[in-house]
Parts: sequence; structure tokens; C-alpha cells
Amino acid sequence: MTFDKTTENLTASRALTVSRGIARDKALPRLLSCPVKYGLKAEKGDVIIGWGQKDNAEKARAFAKKHRLPYWRLEDGFLGYLSHPSLDKRRLSLIVDASGIYYDAHTPSDLENLLNEDGWITPDLLARAESAMARIRRWRLSKYNQSPMELPASLAEKLATYKGPKVLVVDQTFADQSITAGMASDAMFQNMLEDALAENPTSLVLVKIHPDVLLGTKKGHYDVERVRDRVLFVADDVAPQALMDEVDQIYVATSQMGLEGLIAGKKVTCYGLPFYAGWGLTHDKQLCEARIANRTLPELFAAAYMVYSRYADPYTGKQVGIERILDLLVAERQMDRPRATRTFAVGFSFWKRGFVPEFIGLGAGKIVFTTPCALADLDYAEGDAVVLWGRKHDTEAEKIPSHIPVWRMKDGFLRSVGLGSDLRRPSSLVLDRTGIYYDGTAPSDLETFFASYDFDKHDLARGAQLKAQVLASKVSKYNVGEKGGLDFAAKALGKPIFLVPGQVEADASIQYGSPTLKTNAALLEAVKEAHPDAYIIFKPHPDVASGNREGAVPSDVLGRCADEVVTDADIIDVLEAVDAVHTMTSLTGFEALMRDKAVTTYGMPFYAGWGLTEDRCEMPRRGKRLSLDALVYGLLCVYARYVDWPSGVSYSPEALVADIAANARSSKIAAGPFAPITRLGRKVKYLAHALLR
Repeated sequence: MTFDKTTENLTASRALTVSRGIARDKALPRLLSCPVKYGLKAEKGDVIIGWGQKDNAEKARAFAKKHRLPYWRLEDGFLGYLSHPSLDKRRLSLIVDASGIYYDAHTPSDLENLLNEDGWITPDLLARAESAMARIRRWRLSKYNQSPMELPASLAEKLATYKGPKVLVVDQTFADQSITAGMASDAMFQNMLEDALAENPTSLVLVKIHPDVLLGTKKGHYDVERVRDRVLFVADDVAPQALMDEVDQIYVATSQMGLEGLIAGKKVTCYGLPFYAGWGLTHDKQLCEARIANRTLPELFAAAYMVYSRYADPYTGKQVGIERILDLLVAERQMDRPRATRTFAVGFSFWKRGFVPEFIGLGAGKIVFTTPCALADLDYAEGDAVVLWGRKHDTEAEKIPSHIPVWRMKDGFLRSVGLGSDLRRPSSLVLDRTGIYYDGTAPSDLETFFASYDFDKHDLARGAQLKAQVLASKVSKYNVGEKGGLDFAAKALGKPIFLVPGQVEADASIQYGSPTLKTNAALLEAVKEAHPDAYIIFKPHPDVASGNREGAVPSDVLGRCADEVVTDADIIDVLEAVDAVHTMTSLTGFEALMRDKAVTTYGMPFYAGWGLTEDRCEMPRRGKRLSLDALVYGLLCVYARYVDWPSGVSYSPEALVADIAANARSSKIAAGPFAPITRLGRKVKYLAHALLR
């Protein structure tokens, strides 16, 4: 993904700052396309940088003026964070302005200059702007994205009881710099509320409290304890776009929510002069003679979000276009995540407790580890949730009150370099509110998503790109085994070459996903009976081959049904050397589909029933035909959760694939006389990684 040119094509040899925080920000050198250094020992080609109009940047501004050096003001962009900066400091976007800063109406800014000029607008840019705005509306995206996409039930109920029209008044933090810089004042907020009531005599007036006020870090302009007729203070954690869908008109001083209201198609009244006022799109209480052009909404959006702003992938730090940022934000919206004030994590072994909280996520509140037998006696309260490992504790889970959400967790599909049975800490897990992906007998969040979701061109493009990256990197779930090309064809002598991947027979995926065949031996016999002329390769599951789990096939069955047994080879090399895969429920079937191999399923794995496989079991709930790109996108970009180690922060599948490819090493997993000793050594090593990071 390429990124847009900035307004002035600003470049420098180095960026100098007097802020240690700016100097420590790892994303800034890539966003600025130059090193960032602390101190003011300037050389030719340097630029001085500071954050916005903050007073503590005065020294830097004065130095730049004295030495006739360029001075750039930095600010967060309009799609700012994956969550909230108090929860996740990695920024998504940056504004760099050599003239002023967008929220200061007293002086020109690069954005204002751009909007006053012609020559930068192209049909492609406007088409991209329209597409981006449509995604922002659909997925209710904003500067901060920690809030739920849907209105809380209590708020939705209150709004539903009022049958008349509704308008929205937007609060901001008290004495915020953007208020005075935008030619507004703290007193205007009371005027806004009174005008909203007077101008809309039959409307319910919603007053939205700023997120920083909700978090307790700042104060606002309204007394939320004061009861007034037709005024409803909204202190709920809610996405701004969700509120805008409920109202007809929005009143703002200088808040960015005014622009988001325009994107939502609402009438917007501005009491100050925010950057989006004065272009013919808003009802303005003040005149801005410096803004001489009339602009369409796509033009305004393109200027502010696409030309003026720079974007960084939060997982790699690399500069990208707005579409990549929207891809990441949208995928986070497409499936529910745990939200609670307290989450009981039940039945997790000691070593798993070292990594489970990062996967449950920031929205889960306080994590309390407990035992399955305690489920009946827990002091449940409103806002609690429960997380279980797969279907392991279903009997005990029957004692959980019906109103408490229960999530099931399991390994993801790009798990790690090494085996989970060796206590290798995972890089991906899944969380499912409905069921779990490997249980073909009941719906899951993944199955529901596949069956009901209408994939758009952006989803499919990301799925295709990720699939190509996985194939090029030769990455799999565990990434173990010796790498190297294989040639089964020389031995097969023209016969079709089938791979039968072994599984751990006690695994829940067989118990809940393979109603007829339950053992590797039975699968081998079924494949041999159906295809007596095929050259059959059997590859034991890595956990079985390593001696960690049960699932070995009797030698007489191997002798009758398998032409070759492959233990140490990397699964990707094996897949590339065969024609087809026959499996009960193994993830190898999915990995084979990505490599355009024919796949026959004898159970009900998550990838079966969508028109991509030949299936021996009936799956009446499924039947929608999916493209392979849709399957890859839904599974790897939406359903699975990723964590970077040892930092413990969220991750993307693309970043994980790149890291696995860069760090994977050949790893023999075969059993032998010294296998128990080497296995113990691996477990001790990986346990230390999980507990002592």
C-alpha cells in the first residue's frame, strides 16, 4: 500500500526536539521519514519539531525562528488510535504542519492553505475519499476507537421511549487548547445547550460527554448532576457515530465530532471555527474571511484525512495509506470482543496465566483466575464475564448464571514457532461467545460470521494479500520440522499423491467435529478403501511425533494403508509435494486449500461446507459459497487475536507472519532415546518465557 503525498512534501535530514517523549516515539522517524533527535544542536537540513501549540514547545519555536530553521508542528491525526491513548499509546496517524496547526483559526495552516487552493484534487482521490467515508459510517470509526459499536441497552431503551426528534450537543474538555485556538470559549457551551433547546422545542437534546471526562482524566463544561427537561446527558462509553445515527442535528464548538457528523450526513452548527467550518458545509456562528473556497465533503475529507495526515501501521511502524488503517480498524469491529468490568478466567494452568490476559483484551476489566469447581459459588455481578478453555469445562459451566457472558478460548491458526504441548507461548488465540470453531455440532462466532457477513472488496483484497504473504513465507501453525524440497512423484510412479495428516486422537476437534471417524487408523483405512490406487503419505501430528500426545497408528494399519510415513518434514514442504489432502478436521486441510490443493473432509472442520472442499459429512447450517480469500480474511483477520512477545501488545496477522518467517528455524520433532530429555529442556525454556517476560 502506497501512502499519500503530504501538502508540502516536507522532508528533512533530521528532526530535532526538546521533548523526550517525542524523541522516544518509535513511530515518528518513519512517519517523518528522518531520524528524530533530542536536543537543539542543529545542522544544515535539520528541522525543529514540537507538539501542536503547547507552551512547552516555545523554546523550540524560538530556536527555529532565531536560526531560520523550519519548524513543524505535530498532532495526532483524525483516525488516531486503535483504542484510546490511555489504553494503547500506539498512534495510527500524525499531522505535520509547517505553517500552523489545523485547529488554530488565528493563523493559516497547511490544511487551510490546501483547501483554498486547486490543482491537488483528482477523481481517484475523491473516489477513495468516498469509499473511506462509507467505511467510517458503516463501522462507526472515530479518533478514539475503544467504545462499543452499538449503543448500550439502557441508553437505547431511553432513546426509544422518546418518539420525537433528537439533536446532539457535543461537550469538550474544559480549557482545551482547541477551544480558544478555534475562536470559541468555555462560555459558548452553555449557549449551545440553550440554543439547542430553543431552536428545537420538541426535540430531546443529547449532551455527549468527552471520553477523557469519562476516563476521569479531565473535566467538562456541564453539570451532569443537574436535571433539565428534554436534556439527556450521555456519559456512556459509546462510539460517536452510533449517537449520530440517532439525531438530526449536531451542535459543536470545535470538536472533531462535527466533522464526523458531516460524514454521517447530519446538519452541523459550529460556534467556533474548527478546521471544517467556513467551507460551505456547516452552519457557522462566526465568519472566517480567510477561507475563500467552497468545498464538497469528499474534498474536505480528502484534504484532512488523506493529504494532510500521515498514517503508520501500529504493528510495524511503517508508513501506509488510510485504507490500511481502515482495514485494521474495521476488522476489530466485525466481531464482538469481551467487554466486562471483571472477567473470571476458569481452569487455566499456571503457565497459561502468563499470557491469557493479553489475549482476553483491554475491554475485559480485571482478570480473576479461578478453578472450575468454584463456578457455582462465585459472587457474580452485573458486568462480569467468564472465559473458559475450549469445551474443557462444559459440565461446570452449566452452573454459570444465564445472564453472564461465557467466552471460549483456543489456540489460533498461526500459533507459534514450536508446539503448545512443549509450553511454547502462543502468538494467536481465538475467543468465541457462541461456541468454538472446532465444534461442528453447534454454531460458533466464526460460522455465524461466514454465513451472514457480506464481504466487500477491501476484505477480499486483504484476505488475498495475507494468503499470498503466508504462501511466500511458508508459514504454518507450529512451524516445526526440517525444511527442504520433497519428491514423492518419483516413488508414486504416476499415481495421485494423497496426504493424510495425523491428529491428536483425544483432541476436542475430533470429539466434537468428527462424528464418524475418531482415529488416525480409521481415517487411513477409509482413504485406502476409497482410493486403492493412490500413493498415500501419512504425516503424524507433531505433538504425537514428539511423544507429547497420543495418536500413533498401529504398524499393521500403516503397512496396509500408507505408502510412506513422513515425520520430520515441514508440513508446507509436504503439502507442496502432494496432489490432495484427506483429513478428519485437521488445520492442514485449510493450509492445503490456500495452496490450491483438493481437500476431502471426513469430519466437520470450520473450512468445510462452504463449497471449497469435498465433504463426507452433512452440514446443513452451512451451504453459503465462500471464496478462499473470504475464508482467509474471516479466519485470520477477524476471528483470531494476536499478541506480540515479549512486549505483550496486540498484533496483526501480517506482522506475525513476517516475524515467524524471519525467526523460524529447522526443528526436528521425532522421538528417540534422548527425546524425553530434550523435550523437558524445551518445556523449561518456554515456561520461563511465559512466566518471566
